[in-house]
Amino acid sequence: MLRDEVFQPFRQVAQAAELLAHVAEDRAGLTRITFDKVRTARYQALVLADLARLLDEDVAVLARRADDALAPGTDTARRARILASVFTGTVRATATLIDTCHTLLGVAQELLVIRRTRSRLELMAAVEMLRGAASTAHLTVLANLPRVTDSVLYDELAVGLGSLDVTLALANRLTSTMRSDTALGGPMPAAHPLGSATAS
Repeated sequence: MLRDEVFQPFRQVAQAAELLAHVAEDRAGLTRITFDKVRTARYQALVLADLARLLDEDVAVLARRADDALAPGTDTARRARILASVFTGTVRATATLIDTCHTLLGVAQELLVIRRTRSRLELMAAVEMLRGAASTAHLTVLANLPRVTDSVLYDELAVGLGSLDVTLALANRLTSTMRSDTALGGPMPAAHPLGSATAS
């Protein structure tokens, strides 16, 4: 469970958060009140991008500790303590990432007021990245839940796993809203009528 490819979601969430921050830089046509909300959303996205990177770094450190503990000649009792600590820390980090995905989807919801086509496409891409990362992280926690021996952590995770449905429902609503807007011609640029161009 400590292999690098399993934890691609950490980098995926950081990338999605930075994409949301970029979307929030598009403030064309916003009122002052909306502008302030978007600015706050941008700041929150950047903070959460840093959090995702920190979680990724924590997991990398834990993986190195696990590798060191498995080296020949390591005391058996010490090895067991390290591996248990590494496992618990990694599962906690993954569970935190799911919460981070949900919070970032809330940020994305605030950014629906941005109407420029390019920004809306970037917003949709970020939502899809967060949906995928949350699903992968959820599967990782679910697969490792039976191995958790810390009863407090087990109870926390067992309760938290149900929150994925709420997270995915939020992602679905955002995607549906953006697709509906596009179908209705909301954020798409108006076509120029034929013959409207001025001759030079």
